[in-house]
Amino acid sequence: MSLPSVVRSQVDRAAVTKVTRLFNNTIGDVLAELIQNARRATATSVMLQTSQVEDGVQLSVSDDGVGIDDPTVVLALGRSGWTDSVARREDPAGMGVFSLAGRHVSVRSRPRAAELGWQIDIAAHAWEDGSPIPVASCDRPIGTEIVLSLDKAWSDTLDAAARAAARHCPIPVFLNGEELKRLDWLDGACAIYREGGVRIGVFDDRRANVHSHSINFHGVTVGGGFPSIVEKHGYWCARVDITDAPALQLVLPARKEMVENEALARLRREVRRAIYRFIATRPAHRLAYDEWCEAAELGISLPEAVPLLTHWEPASADVHVGITPSEIEATEGLFIVEGSIPAIEQSAHLALSEDKAFEGRLVAPDPKMVGYDWYDRLSRITGMAFEIELNGETMHYNDAEFPGLASGPVDAARLVLTITGPSGDTSATITAPAVIEYDDSSCWDVEEAAVIIASPEAVTAEDIVDLLEGTCFSPSEDRDADSWDTQHDRFLLDAREIAICILHGDDAAILERLRTVLSDRVQWFVPEGRQFRAVIGRNGLEIAMEPAQPAQA
Repeated sequence: MSLPSVVRSQVDRAAVTKVTRLFNNTIGDVLAELIQNARRATATSVMLQTSQVEDGVQLSVSDDGVGIDDPTVVLALGRSGWTDSVARREDPAGMGVFSLAGRHVSVRSRPRAAELGWQIDIAAHAWEDGSPIPVASCDRPIGTEIVLSLDKAWSDTLDAAARAAARHCPIPVFLNGEELKRLDWLDGACAIYREGGVRIGVFDDRRANVHSHSINFHGVTVGGGFPSIVEKHGYWCARVDITDAPALQLVLPARKEMVENEALARLRREVRRAIYRFIATRPAHRLAYDEWCEAAELGISLPEAVPLLTHWEPASADVHVGITPSEIEATEGLFIVEGSIPAIEQSAHLALSEDKAFEGRLVAPDPKMVGYDWYDRLSRITGMAFEIELNGETMHYNDAEFPGLASGPVDAARLVLTITGPSGDTSATITAPAVIEYDDSSCWDVEEAAVIIASPEAVTAEDIVDLLEGTCFSPSEDRDADSWDTQHDRFLLDAREIAICILHGDDAAILERLRTVLSDRVQWFVPEGRQFRAVIGRNGLEIAMEPAQPAQA
């Protein structure tokens, strides 16, 4: 075709003023657009070359693609000049050079069918005022070159921006002669599946979320809103590499996100199906029942989840601490313990630990497993309550009923369990050596807890301290409060004094507290080989230092 003698900008002035907002005014955006144009033009590589000029740094972006037949398309926003097949596959929309609108730009190109190329020099003002831009012939290789001046911000960030643009690009990119490193978008995938013009890679990555960049659109990476599927020992997510999927489109002009259309919805469905396909290749799984059903709906047949549950541990007042429970195979004969308040669960745990009938058979509920046949067959402890006998009267204590007892011994205490099984409800009664009555909705301090002892011979001071800690200790998170360690140490000191007092009397409790205080705060003062002897009274304090007495055999 014959070349025009001049071309004019067909970009509205208002659009030019919005370029920096549409494209974020970064060299990264510009490189992404120009490299994408080169790829669409079937270029085998892109060359980025900087040079020093009188007024700063100049960047040349050149490729060996098919070239541009008509120079007028360079300045016509929305008219790309691409072939019908490229337009159908990618909807380029003529946005590439528009990212440079308002800047001084030179363009040189030679189509494959032409003996000579053409060149234009677009002044910054020519984008807006429509002034004529001469078109001249030039002798250059087949392909296109765009030259632009770099301000300091663009010059300083060029290296990082170029490496980012090249990282997942399907064609090589060179910067000043150096081939920039490329990495397959699906590198490190556990499995890769090809579906409808895309490659879906399945990854185990706990850092991924629905906002992560998960789609590689020929080198431009954006979020896809893909779900993650979590099981006991895997955090499965997916990335998608688009190869030829015309219906999957980027939002124009900046191409920072995917168009929410039916094709993207189908892709998300295929992503979940790919993850389930991969899980089906593994020896076993721990998918939630709902996800197991979804896999079946997507045509992926999986066995039921492995029947593993965790040992039951009682709830504690401090929700931030606790041991990591071990796992147990969910065979017949286990009991799922449904929750209650810490005061009930802590006291029940002490009683159950003394009863061999339930030893190793109590497991925590796992709502995600509800629906699996093996899980639904298990019996459940659906109720925990205590019966307390004192002076011929029987009182009931549960998470809604508090008898208001004082600390001390009682005639008897029993834990009553309500057990729900496949054949209906039954109950079991177990002796309770000690019970803590504590209403955490109205009590704020360990001294408000009632320590009820039914069997002094079966409980130790350490047992009571553990009960009080699990039931009552919830550290203040106020910014002016002491550290967790300081609060915890103070609590244990108070709890131990309460336990000793109940089991051995007031004098023993006072001696225990003094012993603890002296051990923590005084003993370390004593020099090696010496000892202190003290007489402490309300009206005086006598202290003497003397040689340490030899230890008795």
